[in-house]
Amino acid sequence: MRNKLLDNIDLFIFDMDGILFDTETVYVEYGKKLIRELNFEVTDDLIEKTTGLTNEEAKGIYLEEFGKDFPYDEITSKVYNYIIDEAKKGNIPLMKGAKEMLDFLSSKGKKMVMGTSADSFMANTLLESKEIKHYFSHIITANDVERGKPDPEVFLRGAGKLNINPSKTIVFEDSVNGVKAAYVAGMLPIMIPDKLTPTEDIEDMLHKKFDNFLEVIEYFKTQEVKGK
Repeated sequence: MRNKLLDNIDLFIFDMDGILFDTETVYVEYGKKLIRELNFEVTDDLIEKTTGLTNEEAKGIYLEEFGKDFPYDEITSKVYNYIIDEAKKGNIPLMKGAKEMLDFLSSKGKKMVMGTSADSFMANTLLESKEIKHYFSHIITANDVERGKPDPEVFLRGAGKLNINPSKTIVFEDSVNGVKAAYVAGMLPIMIPDKLTPTEDIEDMLHKKFDNFLEVIEYFKTQEVKGK
């Protein structure tokens, strides 16, 4: 059996938050709670605009929205430390089918890279908490790039580390900014929406969209054909 899709793909890049780990729930809900305590309200539109950005890029948008005195650094520090503490306790779960997806691609001998807007310490803490760091040949974080998503830098750096053509790369993303970054990079975006519903223009950029990684695995299996 050969797989007509997998045969043409040399690299799989995974986002982290909302794709591998169910961190978006914690970020959004805990962050919203802290912000409400200051009598501000976070809209879904604001969350969508800032998902996938670097911390500094997101900060600029929040200050524009709530004013220059908004304590963005204090709030993000509290959320960050909360995530780290929960990760160290093993309390940040993997997304549905994530481990199965990693095992499936590993069994096919595929190269995998992680490309995240989180910093290196956060990424390594989460990966080590579920013992999945070894699946990735490289981990590209906010510490490695100058521009966050939707700029394609994080994904292009990932492919560049292995000297793999972007057109031979699939990117797993849950955010609008991440999909845009993968598309501009010339890669194939597969979206597994977590908190956001893609608009029509984002749908047009996608290779495919699924509800979870178990569906992705089944999709790949349907591409298998008999013969050499």
